[in-house]
Formats: sequence, C-alpha cells, structure tokens
Amino acid sequence: MQVDKEINPGMMKYCVVGNIVKEYIDENGVLRHGTKAFPGGRKVYITKVLWKDGVTVMGLNRYKSRYIYEDVPLACIENIRASRTFKPSILKLMENNSEFPNTWWLYGDEDRQGVTAFVELINRVKTGDLAPFCEYHRIFLEQVYEEREKE
Repeated sequence: MQVDKEINPGMMKYCVVGNIVKEYIDENGVLRHGTKAFPGGRKVYITKVLWKDGVTVMGLNRYKSRYIYEDVPLACIENIRASRTFKPSILKLMENNSEFPNTWWLYGDEDRQGVTAFVELINRVKTGDLAPFCEYHRIFLEQVYEEREKE
C-alpha cells in the first residue's frame, strides 16, 4: 500500500502560533494569570491583524469549550513561532470570509515565507521597533481595501 504524501489544498495551512504568558503584572500592579479570555500557557493562532501594541488571535476560550477571536497585547504572548496546522476544526475556522478578509496564510511556499517574515516582524515590534509595523500596516490596509473593492 502506497501512501500519498502530497498535501492538497485545504489539508494544511501555515500559521503563526504563540502561547499566552502564565503570569504577568498588569498596569495597576496586579498579578494576572493569563488573560481574561485565555488561561496562561494556552496555544493561540495569530492572525495577520497587527495593532501597535497587540494582535488578534484565535484560541480555545478559558470558560467555554469553543474557539474565539480576541485582541491580545503583545506583552501577553510568548514563544511566537511559525508552524503548520492540520486540524480540520482549526482549518475550518481559518477560512477567509468577508468579515475577516486576508487574515490567514494558505499552504504555498510564499505563505511559508510570509509566516516566517511575520514572526520576525512581531518579535521586532515586541522589542519596541515600530518602523516595520508602520510599513506592514500600510501594506495590509491596502490589501484589505483592494479585496473589498473587488466584491
């Protein structure tokens, strides 16, 4: 029996993942365990939506057994890395739609390179370098508006 090792569209996607920090001290000096939506250590999938001090992520909710989208400060995410996902439930949630156009990568070689570049960008923004953020944000918004004009 021969196994087909070719990856077909829809079987896998490249993605950026990270973990929610276990503990941190908020702006009021209170020790927090994770975030309001996610417990510490939870794996989250990071979208292309990058804000000045945070990102939009998808992950399993702290209280309900379902995946949600949430804006999370970059300081609350650690171990940001490039990855691949094969889980059908995650792939279904990662489908681009009219509400979130162009927020996920696909399975091609250019997507793998895009994920790697995005990881480097996020890590630079976390250290306080905002110049690449401004350029990325401008390009991302242009792509979003082009997608909406096509519809």
